[in-house]
Amino acid sequence: MKRKPLRSTLYLILMGALVTDGAIAQPSGQAIVWNAKAKFADDYNARKFKAVIADATALEKLNAMDADSGQVTAQAYYLSRNKPGCVKYIQEHFSSPMPERTAQLLKRCQTS
Repeated sequence: MKRKPLRSTLYLILMGALVTDGAIAQPSGQAIVWNAKAKFADDYNARKFKAVIADATALEKLNAMDADSGQVTAQAYYLSRNKPGCVKYIQEHFSSPMPERTAQLLKRCQTS
């Protein structure tokens, strides 16, 4: 019979891997960025649009935002029914001329 490890067992194994000489190892800068981007994508796929907006703020602090992440963030504002926030975000984060898909999203956000 195969045994399935308990979550607590998996946690202990994970923490054991991170501990070196009594100190917890700190993730590298790249790992932090990768984890933040993964959370951003997971939240969007789970339709947690307010969390996506918060994740975008964290990505900005890490200087890890790119045009695609900006587009996803603007879409999150729109899909969370925060049209004023969508307009403000696009105007603050995209310069003219902006990509066509962003311009179309801006038009949808500007309609009431």
